[in-house]
Amino acid sequence: HQTIISKTKKHDIMKAKTKQSNAHKARNRKYVPFDEMRRLMEVYGSTKCLRKRADNMKITSIKRKFYRWFPDLEKRFVKNGAGIYVPKLGHEFEMRYREDMRKKDMVILSKKRQLSRLDASQSDSVKVALDLWLEESKQAS
Repeated sequence: HQTIISKTKKHDIMKAKTKQSNAHKARNRKYVPFDEMRRLMEVYGSTKCLRKRADNMKITSIKRKFYRWFPDLEKRFVKNGAGIYVPKLGHEFEMRYREDMRKKDMVILSKKRQLSRLDASQSDSVKVALDLWLEESKQAS
C-alpha cells in the first residue's frame, strides 16, 4: 500500500523545508542596517555581471539581493566604530575583485548563451567543446 500525497501537500512540505533552511541562514547572519546595505550595494556592486535594474524594489527584495551580492560579508568586510562596513583588504582591492568577478561572469554567461543558441544541426563536437570550456571556467573561479 503506497501513500499518495497531493501536489499541494508536497508543495506545502517543500515550502516549509525551504523556509526552515532559509531561517537557519538568517539566524547566523549579523544584522546590517538597511541604509548600510544600500550604501554597500551602490559603492561596491555585485560580483555577477550587471543586469537590468528595477527602480521601485520592495525592501525585502533589496535585502535578498544584498545577501546574494555579499554572501561572505563577514569574511571580506569589517564593521568600524561608526557602524560602517569597510573592506578588510582596502577599497581599491575590493573594487578590482568585484570588477574581475563581473568580467568572469560575463564571459561565462556569453558562452552559455552561445551554447543555447547552437542548432541541433551543428556539430556535437562544438557543443561538447563549449561544455568543457564552461566547466573549466567554473572550476577556475
